[in-house]
Amino acid sequence: MKSKTKAPARKSVVKLAPRSAKSAVPSKPNNMGKKSAKSNSAPPPAKPLQFPKRKPTAEEIVHQQSLDRFTAGLELMNQGNYAKAKSVFERLMDNSSRELAERAQIYLNICQQRAVRPSLHLKTVEEMYDYAVSLANEGHPEQAEEHLRKALKLAPRADFLYYALAATFALRNDVEGTLEYLDKSIQINQRNRFQAQNDPDFENMLEDPRFTELIYPERPLS
Repeated sequence: MKSKTKAPARKSVVKLAPRSAKSAVPSKPNNMGKKSAKSNSAPPPAKPLQFPKRKPTAEEIVHQQSLDRFTAGLELMNQGNYAKAKSVFERLMDNSSRELAERAQIYLNICQQRAVRPSLHLKTVEEMYDYAVSLANEGHPEQAEEHLRKALKLAPRADFLYYALAATFALRNDVEGTLEYLDKSIQINQRNRFQAQNDPDFENMLEDPRFTELIYPERPLS
């Protein structure tokens, strides 16, 4: 008998339905162009750094005081007051700051050069008076007084010499000396009373009632 061969069993084929494009790729929410409220808010401004104030040391305070004195010396020199400026710069020569001491030495030499005057041979009252006025204007009222007193020995009744002496005392804030010599000048010449009323040399005397009484005798007492 011939053996019968069995035909191979057929495999069942399952046809899968094609997936649509929409179902193949899961949809994602479209957030393009949309920002959260958090991203729209501006970041807070940065706070400035605050450092505690440092107190100056004792050395810094002393150095600042020396600088202030140096500046005052320069102002005196520019005003022609070489004697006082020289005194300021001399005190700064021993300063701990080498740079400041060297600068003080430079300006001290300048003051010494400018303060040197040639020997003068003043003979007349007018020459002595003119020279004294120039000294007072340059900030040397003490030297001006010296020459005015010499002139008074030659002309003891010269009212303008007493008036100039009163002005030199006013520049030094010497109230008693100002009143004494201004009174003498007015006794010799009444016109000095009216001149003193508008003279800027006596501005620092305006608050003294004795001065106002001297130059305004006709003014009633309040």
